[in-house]
Amino acid sequence: MAGALIYLHTKKIIAERKLYEKDKAIKRERKGTAAILELSEKAINSDTSDESFLAHFGEYAQRSLGGIGSAVFISAGNDEFVGCSVSGTFPPLKDVPNQVEQQLLAHPKFHTQFIRDIKIPFSVSRLKELCKENGYYFIKKQEDAPENFFQKTFFKIAKRTVIAPIYCNNTVSAAVIVVSGDDFDTHIIDENDAIFLARLCEIAAMSLNGIRIFRQRREFEKNLQEAKEEGMLQVSAGIIHNIGNAVTVAKLNVAELKEKNKILNADSPESLITNELIPELKKHVNTGDIKEFLTKDPGGSQYFDIISELVGHIAKRSEENAKLASSLSNKLNHISEIIELQQKFVGELGTENITSLAPVIESSVKIFEETFNKKAVFLETEITPDTPEILIDSSMMTQVYINLIKNAVEAMEAENALKEKRIKITLKKENIEGKTFVISEVIDNGPGIAPENLPKMFKFGFSTKEKSRHSRGYGLHSCMETVKKYNGNIEVKSTLGQGTTFIIKIPASQSNTTDLKKL
Repeated sequence: MAGALIYLHTKKIIAERKLYEKDKAIKRERKGTAAILELSEKAINSDTSDESFLAHFGEYAQRSLGGIGSAVFISAGNDEFVGCSVSGTFPPLKDVPNQVEQQLLAHPKFHTQFIRDIKIPFSVSRLKELCKENGYYFIKKQEDAPENFFQKTFFKIAKRTVIAPIYCNNTVSAAVIVVSGDDFDTHIIDENDAIFLARLCEIAAMSLNGIRIFRQRREFEKNLQEAKEEGMLQVSAGIIHNIGNAVTVAKLNVAELKEKNKILNADSPESLITNELIPELKKHVNTGDIKEFLTKDPGGSQYFDIISELVGHIAKRSEENAKLASSLSNKLNHISEIIELQQKFVGELGTENITSLAPVIESSVKIFEETFNKKAVFLETEITPDTPEILIDSSMMTQVYINLIKNAVEAMEAENALKEKRIKITLKKENIEGKTFVISEVIDNGPGIAPENLPKMFKFGFSTKEKSRHSRGYGLHSCMETVKKYNGNIEVKSTLGQGTTFIIKIPASQSNTTDLKKL
C-alpha cells in the first residue's frame, strides 16, 4: 500500500514538473515573441535595413539563451553566407594570430567588421541539411561539429554551440549561431535552449517577412503617389506648353500688326494718295483744267488706275490685318480656355460626380492641341452623343487620357517614320453580358508593342521606355488603378508596325458592376 502511494505521489510530482516546465517554456516563448515584435516595430518606424534588424535579433538571442556570444550570417544568394554581426564573446571562424584573436573577443564591433570581410566556412545547403530534422543543429562537444565548419581553436571558448536558420518564403535568408562556455558560473546551453532558438528564428522570420511587406507597401504607396503627382505635372506641363505656344503665336501676330500699321512712310499707298495725288488734283481744280489734266495729260490720265491700285493695296492689307487680328483673338481665347481648364482641373481634383466622359476627352485633346500641331499629329475624335454618364473624378480621368495620348505621341515620335502620325479617340456605349458599359478607345498608328510586353504593360514599375526621372513605369499602372476605382478596366491590343489601342471600360452606373476579368 505504501509503495502504491509513493508511486502515485512520484507520478504526480513528475506531472506537475512537466506542467511547470511546459508553462515555463510558454512564458519564455511569449516573452521572446513580444521582444522580437518590439524589434520589428522599431525596424519599421526607423526604416532600418534587414541587416540592422538581424543584428539586434542576434543580440537578443544571445541574451535569451544565456550564451556568451552570438553571430548572424545572411544568405548571399549563391549558396554562401556573408557575415552580418557579432555580439558578446564569439570565437573567430578562422585561424588568426593570438593578438588579433584577443581583439576580436574583446570588441564585437571590430569582430563584426572582421566577419563581413572573410569567407564564411559553411554553405547554405549544408546548413539546411544539418537543420532539416529539428530546425537547429546542436553541438555539445567538438566531436559533434560538422566537418570544416569551425577551426579547432573555436572550441576553446565555444564549448557548446547551437545553429539555427531563418527561413523567409521557404528560403534560408539568414542563420544565427549562439555559443556558451562550460564554466560553473555561466549558463551552459542545452537542448531546450536549442529548441527555443529555433522557435525564436521562426518568429524572427515572420517578423522579417512583415517588415519587408510593410517596406514594400510603403515604397509602393510612395511611388504610386509620385505617379499621381507626375500625372498632375503632365497635365500642368501640357497646359503651360500650350499657353506658351499660343502666346508665341500671339506675339508674332502683334509684331506683324505693329509693322504693318506703323507711321506711314513716303512709299505707303496712303502717303502717295494723301501727299501727292490729292494735292495735284486740287491744283488742277483751282486752275480749272482738271478735265483736260485727267483726259489729255500723260500722267493725269493714269490717276484713276493708280488710285484704284493703291486702294486695292489698302484693302488687301486691311484684309490681312483682319486675319491677324482674328488669329490673335483665337489665340487669346485659346489661352483663356486653357487657363479655365487648369482652374477646373485643380478645382475638381478629388471630387467625384456623375458626368459624361465626352468633356473629359475634349479637355484632354484641348490640352494637347498645340502639341499635335507642332509635331504634325492628326487627331480625330468620334463621340457617340447618347453615351451614358458615369461616376468619376473628372480630373483623375483627364490624367488617364493625357497619359495615354502622351504615350501615343512619344511612341510615334520615337518611331522616326515618314508615315502620317494619327491618333483616334472614340467614345460609345456597349452592352456586355447584359450590362451597359461606357467604352472609350485611344488608337494610334505607331510602332506597336512587342507581344511579350503586352501582359506587363500595367505592371507597377514596368516601362518600355528608357528609365528616367520622367519615365519610371508608374503611369499606366496609375491609369489602371484610377479606372479600377470605378469598377472599370483597361485593355491593350497592339500589332507591331501597325499601332496600339487602349480600351477603357467603365460600368454605366455603380449598380451595374461586373467581373471585368471575364471581358
